[in-house]
Amino acid sequence: MQVVAVGISHTTAPVGLRERLAVSADAVPVVLDRLAQSVEEAFILSTCSRIEVYAVCGHESTGAELLRQFLSAQSGVEPHIIGDVSYACAHQSAVRHLLRVAAGLDSMILGEHEILGQVRRALGAARQAGTLGPVLDRLGDAALVCGKRVRSLTTLGSDRQSVASAALELATRVRGGLDDADILVLGAGETADRTLAHLASVGNSRITVMNRTHERGAALAAAHGATARPWDELDHALGSADVVVGCTASRTPVLDAERLARVRTGTTARALLCLDLGSPRDIDAGVSALPGVTLIDLDRIEQESAPRQTEHARELTRAESIVAHEVERYMEWWRGRGVASTVARLHARADAIRSAELERALARLPDLTPHTRAVISDLATRIVGKLLHEPSVILKRDAEGANMAVVVERLFALMEPDICGHDTEVSRQNIHQESKAS
Repeated sequence: MQVVAVGISHTTAPVGLRERLAVSADAVPVVLDRLAQSVEEAFILSTCSRIEVYAVCGHESTGAELLRQFLSAQSGVEPHIIGDVSYACAHQSAVRHLLRVAAGLDSMILGEHEILGQVRRALGAARQAGTLGPVLDRLGDAALVCGKRVRSLTTLGSDRQSVASAALELATRVRGGLDDADILVLGAGETADRTLAHLASVGNSRITVMNRTHERGAALAAAHGATARPWDELDHALGSADVVVGCTASRTPVLDAERLARVRTGTTARALLCLDLGSPRDIDAGVSALPGVTLIDLDRIEQESAPRQTEHARELTRAESIVAHEVERYMEWWRGRGVASTVARLHARADAIRSAELERALARLPDLTPHTRAVISDLATRIVGKLLHEPSVILKRDAEGANMAVVVERLFALMEPDICGHDTEVSRQNIHQESKAS
């Protein structure tokens, strides 16, 4: 068994396709339960820029194909389309990919802060659903540690850039400023929270928050000094807005061209800038055809943010070094996990031999004082421990540890304990017999 990952991201597919594959937070438990029928462990990372499935399953090719078929079945996207835009990796490559994702090195905004929390929530959802076993649990911990180390030991992410802040910076350039704009924020989740925080940091105070659950929208608005309005007043709010930011969790657009055209009929047709940060999209692409309306979606945000990446070349090298170190730490654990049984049985056999030989020797020396007997016993224990220490470390650390474990098992005639309920005792009896024969 090994870790296999299959995904689609902003680097391989446009937002229109990513939104079809997105899995909402509410749907994750059901989707994971369905996936768990085919794999040992699994978790799903679904954000505005990626949808990735991590699982513990069999061979890389069969595991990747299984996950692609699963994504197709749960999203309705044809298998050949998923095959064209998805990527797959297994074992060490899958480990490295997740750690780079958590570190913000594969993000639309290099070093973004949002992704670390998204990875943490994805792991939490899988843990709650019962699909996060020891392998992915350990991998998740490694990813979170790696993400934190990259952010603390490099300057990547020091400006706390996010998709929301990048979108608002782009909007500022397009419009020539936001400080005098009437801004309407749709939604009350994490992206809306980041949007409001960024707007507050630049001093904009003319902000309205609208959410289908008015109480939640009101609470978020109050936290950022904004105004909240009920959802049924959306048309009226649209008519007086200069900027609309869509960041809901709706599965379908909340704003389309027909509605916006109706709202703008008979007005002075003031310029309107629409920022769509939703995945799936909150604002239908057709609004861009309306007079005076400009639409900025995730695809454009990515394009505009690309030049920024080259500014961090030196820090990126340092970050990749941190990732490589954490990947090796995880792989060392993986190799150790694979040979742990062999190491345990090797120590058990050595301890049984030590006990038998010590018993035999002390029986021939009945006049020893308790102190002398304790010294001899401690000597035997220390000799065995020192002899086995280096082989045990090499078995756990070496890339060929699994193959070496097979050799060790044959050389030392190791047996799985308790397979038939008495193997350990048989081994002890054999050791006694070997001792008597000598």
